Amino acid sequence: MRRRGLTLAELILTLAVLAVLILVLVPTLIWRREESRRIRCRTNLNQLAKAFATYTWDRWFYPCPLGRGTVPNDYNGAEWLAALHWSGIVPEPSVFLCPTSGDTNRDGVDIGTHHAPAAFGTQTVSYAGMHYHSQTNASGASIAGAIPEHFPPNMPMGSDDTQGSVNHGAGRRGGMAVLFFDSHVDWLPRDDIAPETAVGDQGPGGGAPKGLLWQLSN
Repeated sequence: MRRRGLTLAELILTLAVLAVLILVLVPTLIWRREESRRIRCRTNLNQLAKAFATYTWDRWFYPCPLGRGTVPNDYNGAEWLAALHWSGIVPEPSVFLCPTSGDTNRDGVDIGTHHAPAAFGTQTVSYAGMHYHSQTNASGASIAGAIPEHFPPNMPMGSDDTQGSVNHGAGRRGGMAVLFFDSHVDWLPRDDIAPETAVGDQGPGGGAPKGLLWQLSN
C-alpha cells in the first residue's frame, strides 16, 4: 500500500495550530521565567534586610565605607549596601545582583574592598540604598545631612536600581521590588510608580522631595 502524505489543507491547518500554540505558550514561558527572577530578586533584598538587622543588633548605626560618611553625598547607596560585604555580614556577592539586571561585580572583586572607593561603580550592585541619609555615629546621633529620626517601618531602605534601565518587565507589566525598614519587600507595578525616575528623584532643580523612593540612590 502506498503511504498517504499530508494534503496542503492539512499542512496549513497543522502550521496554524502550531502558530497559535507558540503565540500562547512563549509569552507565558517568558513571563514565568521573569516571575522566578522577581522572586530571586525579592529574596536578595530580604537577605540584605536580615543582614542589616544582624549588623545593627548591638549597634546604633548602619555600616558604611570606612572613614567616610561625615558629609552629605560622601558615598552612594550601592556602597551602603556593599558595606555588608566589606564587613563580612554577606559574604556571597551574588546577593547584591538582581538576576534580571546586566550588572556584575566580578564575583565580589568590584565590591570587596573600601580601599579603592573611586573605582566603585553603580554597575557593581543592582540595588539602590539609603546611602549617607542612614549614617549615625557610635552614639546614635545623626551626622550632617542624615535623616535625624529613627526610620519608620513604611520607609524604603532599598529597591531595584532603575536609574537608566528597568530591572523587571516592560510596558504596563514593568515594575520594581522595594525593601522597607520593617524588612518586608513589596512589588510596585508601573501604575503605582514610574520606575525610570523613581529612585533619587527630588523634583526639578532638586526642589521638594517627590515620590516614595527619592531618598534612595545607586
